[in-house]
Amino acid sequence: MMRVCKFLMVLLCLIGFWWELPANADDRKQLSILHLPSDPISFQPGPGSDLASRYCLMCHSAEYVYMQPPHPREEWTEIVEKMKTSFGCPISNEDMAPLADYLVSQNSLQPSPSAPHVQADDQKETPGRSPTQSGDPQQGKSLYERHCLTCHGPGGKGDGPIGPVLVPPAANLTLLGKQSDKTILDALRKGRPGTAMPAWEYDLNPQELNHLLSFLRTLTP
Repeated sequence: MMRVCKFLMVLLCLIGFWWELPANADDRKQLSILHLPSDPISFQPGPGSDLASRYCLMCHSAEYVYMQPPHPREEWTEIVEKMKTSFGCPISNEDMAPLADYLVSQNSLQPSPSAPHVQADDQKETPGRSPTQSGDPQQGKSLYERHCLTCHGPGGKGDGPIGPVLVPPAANLTLLGKQSDKTILDALRKGRPGTAMPAWEYDLNPQELNHLLSFLRTLTP
């Protein structure tokens, strides 16, 4: 979904650029540079950033928030309420105020593009061990409940609060048994083009992805 939106943004920019293109070649030298969309960014650290990653990334990228003009707290509160009542975001009543506070704190920030997490020496795979073996399924379960449950459901069947209404619906993760570790990790890192599945390489480090993979393996019958 994120890549489709970016493609449309680029297409609109190019159409606007061509429409305004001067006929005189000398005038073309005065044209300002066309700025294309930046690389993906993630929500900046701070109280409530985990809530923004959990709930906002279901429908749009973090970039969408940072493209907004500064909003007072009352307006951010209305936006969060609209997420819940109009778009079906499964945000709890207790999380609504902290999320609004976090969004207010991001009003004046212009974050730099995110870089994928660098794998530290103590996070590198142990020779002879697969990512599944080097991950901890219990830590992976906590990550799953924080980031994946709302779409994929408690048992991974794609029956989370918003999973069935996504286009296409959230994947049934209990069917991953025949997929290789590399295939699953690639999907976790890069997301799935044409779906609501985001890229997690900007929010989870390599070891956390291994933990998550290890838990996903427990969902297969």
